[in-house]
Amino acid sequence: MKVNRIQYKLTMLASSCLLAWAPSSFAAGKMVISQIYGGGGNSAAVYKNDFVELLNVGDADVDITNWSVQYASAAGTNWAVTTLPAIQVKPGQYILVQLGSNGVPGDTLPQGDKVGTQNISATTGKVVLVNLSSSISSVTAPSVQDLVGYGSNASLYEGTGAAAAPSNSTAIARTNDGCNDTNDNKTDFVVSAPKPRNSSSPIKLCSIVTPPDGGGNTGGNTGGPATVRIHEIQGSKHRSPLEGRTVLNVPGIVTLVTPNGFYLQDPQTDNDVLTSEGVFVYTKTFNAIVGDSVQVTGVVKEYRPGGAGGSNNLSTTEIDANAANSIYKVSSGNALPKAIVLGSSVPKQVIWQGPAGDIEQTTQLNLSNGLDYFESMEGMLVQVDGAQVVGPTQHATNETPIVPNYAMGSNLVSPRGGVVITQNNRNPQRLILANGSATVSRANVGDSFAQAVGVIDYAYANYQLLATYLSPLSAKGLQPEVTRDALADELSVASFNVENLDPADGQAKLTRLANQIVKNLKSPDVVGLMEIQDGNGATNNGMVSAEATMAALTNAIRSAGGPNYSFRQIDPSNNQDGGEPGGNIRPVIMYNPSRVGFVDRVGGSATTATLVSQCTEIACLSTSPGRIDPNNAAFNSSRKPLVAELMFNGHKLFVVANHFNSKGGDQPIGGRFQPPVLSSEVQRNKQADIVASFVTDIRNINPNAKVVVLGDLNDYQFSTPVAKLKAAGLVDLVEKLPENERYTYVFEGNSQVLDHIMATENLSRVADYDIVHVNAEFADQASDHEPEVVRFNLPQAWRDVSAQVTQIKSGLTYSLKTKTYNGTLTLNAANAMQGPFKLVINGLPNGVSLANKSETIAAGEYIEIPALVSGKTILNLQFNNPNKVAVNYSASLLQPQINY
Repeated sequence: MKVNRIQYKLTMLASSCLLAWAPSSFAAGKMVISQIYGGGGNSAAVYKNDFVELLNVGDADVDITNWSVQYASAAGTNWAVTTLPAIQVKPGQYILVQLGSNGVPGDTLPQGDKVGTQNISATTGKVVLVNLSSSISSVTAPSVQDLVGYGSNASLYEGTGAAAAPSNSTAIARTNDGCNDTNDNKTDFVVSAPKPRNSSSPIKLCSIVTPPDGGGNTGGNTGGPATVRIHEIQGSKHRSPLEGRTVLNVPGIVTLVTPNGFYLQDPQTDNDVLTSEGVFVYTKTFNAIVGDSVQVTGVVKEYRPGGAGGSNNLSTTEIDANAANSIYKVSSGNALPKAIVLGSSVPKQVIWQGPAGDIEQTTQLNLSNGLDYFESMEGMLVQVDGAQVVGPTQHATNETPIVPNYAMGSNLVSPRGGVVITQNNRNPQRLILANGSATVSRANVGDSFAQAVGVIDYAYANYQLLATYLSPLSAKGLQPEVTRDALADELSVASFNVENLDPADGQAKLTRLANQIVKNLKSPDVVGLMEIQDGNGATNNGMVSAEATMAALTNAIRSAGGPNYSFRQIDPSNNQDGGEPGGNIRPVIMYNPSRVGFVDRVGGSATTATLVSQCTEIACLSTSPGRIDPNNAAFNSSRKPLVAELMFNGHKLFVVANHFNSKGGDQPIGGRFQPPVLSSEVQRNKQADIVASFVTDIRNINPNAKVVVLGDLNDYQFSTPVAKLKAAGLVDLVEKLPENERYTYVFEGNSQVLDHIMATENLSRVADYDIVHVNAEFADQASDHEPEVVRFNLPQAWRDVSAQVTQIKSGLTYSLKTKTYNGTLTLNAANAMQGPFKLVINGLPNGVSLANKSETIAAGEYIEIPALVSGKTILNLQFNNPNKVAVNYSASLLQPQINY
């Protein structure tokens, strides 16, 4: 009889294997006994009732109407019948048959799908599953679907022996959650704690027995089709362990539908924090609806977003289910799996720590790494409470960077609500909030959503949250900043990248930029402008002149109430300075001629290198404006530095306007290669070396020279290129600010410094530096960079030249008309003397003042003299003398001192 039964089961097994490889129209259901517990109500019982658990291990529904579970003692031949309910059992669905009880001990079972009264032995016996409701006479009858003998005395069993004996506190359970059926009770069942499951329990699909080598591979892993759950597809590393394999009837609930597929999440978790329960299903053949319970058959693939240009991106795991009949809809309207709430465990310091190289090759995720942390939730529903916006919404994509918990615990939060990078922290807690089934509202830095729910995805080298629910946006009301006015003796110098400006950008942008310069920056005396394009912008027709662009900008500034700026620049050779083809971007030095003198030295051109040499002014440029080493390969396809000499209050300054090579081509901080290779830094290092050498040339000739190096250096204050400039004796003025205020640019939610004003130490001592936040934090921007401004306190210095003239005082007479004492002072100069001069009157008695003074300085009251002619210059003096005392005085002649 045992031999016949084994043969019968082998025949059934072979049939099911054939069916598994056949088209879906030949799919078959298959019911097995998956668990037996007979200790119900006994001493030390876990449950009050005995039970038998069944499972459909096939791939089609099974109608169990008029089926029964039957029990006989270990040696008995009489079979007690418990009729099963008239229901359709779906693939992977459990059925719980509650049986009798021997007492009070134990917990109540989950709701039985069938409740019977039969008691079964806790330690030894026989159970059969029969597709009849009447008692059987032989276990070899075709109506017997499964047989389990357990305990050492069982007279019937499948295979080499009966299953091991359970107890009052243990059950026997078929391995692999009921799926394994090799027709051998001894090996298929193990003794374990009872785990009763009913028809409402999570589906366990297991219809296919995987042969050792099957068809269906598309590369990658070996082996044939496999019935697995999502967490087995995702695995515990970045790439799926089943990549390239066909997976069958993967169950889950649809959480989000996209134009090319849907996200699927398994509500039955494996309690392994490293393995995601979500996955993207790529399909154009199935119209999914959120809440659908489906089973998916397809090929596991690793999709790398970005195509050929995305080779540095991490891949995302997906099931390609575009074949016909690859998705089976089980039911609709199901509750979605509960979203994981991001808490304090989100990494806030480390993006990646581990072996250098391709992190997709690591063997296991490390949840202290930001990239691994979000990988462990790829495709799953996640809830972010206190989703604070840390980067403005991008117009084209509506993508908005956020951090959880209102940025609490973030390393460096700006006063305006962003997160600031440091040398050792790139804020791995950032997510890019993107449109899913919910649309992201346009937001500025500091705004927030009390709650954001969505699916974790990855694109453009960032983990994303595809929104499925968003609470209303809470606007912080961020306002543009306004810097203070410069004092009379302060030279204000600004740096501003105006983002590919040309007249075609339109009057609205020109007006906004003009207002920012005039009202927010308070009309700086000198403005280093970056990304000024030629007069027709990106039209690639050979034009290089920027006259029309600068005319449009300076006219807009005048219309905004600003000064009548002049400017100096050098047209580049066509298409040799990078940027948009045809745009010919370049730096420009704009200045207010009523406050600043520009030292023009002719001869500058696109290819002429300006040099530094000794001169009567100690150090001079060969051309002003001029380009620094424009033919050096370091500036190939990149903007050339523009240098000029300017005068303010008798102080000479060298100003270098820069726009270093961009970061384009660097591996992303959230990419697959860690640490990322910064290939663009090679060129910036060379450019920094050249500018640093030029500054050194100036200071070698004049150690007291005042030098300002400004512009978009496209690198951080702690970067190697900036360090090279510091080594030349320059101070990076951004480091005068508190660390959480150091940012001029916001990229993917990271506030960072790309724009700098650097100055020699003698200038840095008298510097008041400010970054004026008007653009980078706002969804509506005139430029993607913030302007920065510094005010150098540079009062005019005066020297006493009294010895170069002789003085003759007249007597004083009283004027009834003016009620002043009047006289003259004659200055006799051997030669004409160029002014201006201040004639300071010293030593006046108490109560006496100079009535016709020009101003008062620390040295005393003075009369301003434009110039002195050769010979006599007669000056009228008037004194207020209400007490009519004798008036004695001396006079000092002061001339401006030039500080080269």
